[in-house]
Amino acid sequence: MPNFGMGIVFMNEKKAKPMKILFILKSRFYNNMHVKSYGLVNSASHVARYLETIGCETKIVTVIDGNFIDKEIFEFKPDVVIIEALWVTGAKMKELMEIKRYKKIKWIVRVHSDIGYLSAETYALKYINDYIALDNPNLMIAPNNKDLVEYLSNALHINFEYLPNIIQYKQHQHHHRVDNQPNVMNVGCFGALRILKNQVFQALCAIKAADNLGKTLYFHVTVVRGKEDNSKKINPVLENLEELFVRSKHHLIIHDWKENDEFQHLIKKMDIGLQLSYTESFNIVTADFISNNIPILVSDAINWMPNMLRTSTTDYDKVVKDIIYLYNHRDSERLIRKMHESLYEHNMHAKRVWLDFIREIHNPRDFHRH
Repeated sequence: MPNFGMGIVFMNEKKAKPMKILFILKSRFYNNMHVKSYGLVNSASHVARYLETIGCETKIVTVIDGNFIDKEIFEFKPDVVIIEALWVTGAKMKELMEIKRYKKIKWIVRVHSDIGYLSAETYALKYINDYIALDNPNLMIAPNNKDLVEYLSNALHINFEYLPNIIQYKQHQHHHRVDNQPNVMNVGCFGALRILKNQVFQALCAIKAADNLGKTLYFHVTVVRGKEDNSKKINPVLENLEELFVRSKHHLIIHDWKENDEFQHLIKKMDIGLQLSYTESFNIVTADFISNNIPILVSDAINWMPNMLRTSTTDYDKVVKDIIYLYNHRDSERLIRKMHESLYEHNMHAKRVWLDFIREIHNPRDFHRH
């Protein structure tokens, strides 16, 4: 696999040291406790590892809120600060950028949500408008979805940057599946349990597919649990999933949210995966399934996947049929190869985009594209 930018070292010429890039994430608050934003941590980690291959020095930190950002910047002394997701208020951003010692820092706010998720977040567009209002040449707003860049640019008459996800993954190696339970169908429908992720519909379709195949379904999901283990009381998707399986011969398997290595091991135990989300900006879960050579059926929202592995989010009969097909062909070398080719193409494109972007920061002509 070509490695775009290998051998290029981006140096801060004045200080004669590598360009330093700091990724800052906010810990999420579930059930009266702060937890890592695992999806964002994984996303930032993949990008950071690539940036290191082109000579940058990177660091990823998670903070409780905006008041802890200054400490992290002061300690690392970055040239570029990347805020992952919309959580730093415009007022806090203004305060940080006006600190004299930070006046040369380039600030990037990456948007990880597609328009569906943004519309469900009360203050998402307010954050964006507040950033635009700062009119600071060192601040850039960068969605990871090209369509969203176009939609927002057209609506707000502002030019946003496109900074896609990069995935560091193993190239295709044949996975020899061991079916210890031939009458069981393990389906992984991982990721945050949200209405827009469409998990209840996917469970309904998987149940029917398992019935038609004469299999017992084990439908696997992941949840973040609090200290009191009361997450099901506040998550309507999980509560409805549990009720769906109460009278069923099939099983809902609930896994605690896992660190990346443990999650990869869990994926290897699946027969197939499902990600029929209504809206996505990238979907790392799909990339993880590909990396582990486990076929996965997705929605059209995950538009970098091949057409043969994309299906409807609402057509019950079609989805059932596609699940059955995927299960019966889960060891197909052609399917596995097609998945890898699609992820490879996305990855090469994403690396080119990031390389060009870092080059521009290193030799700035017009960083501020508002």
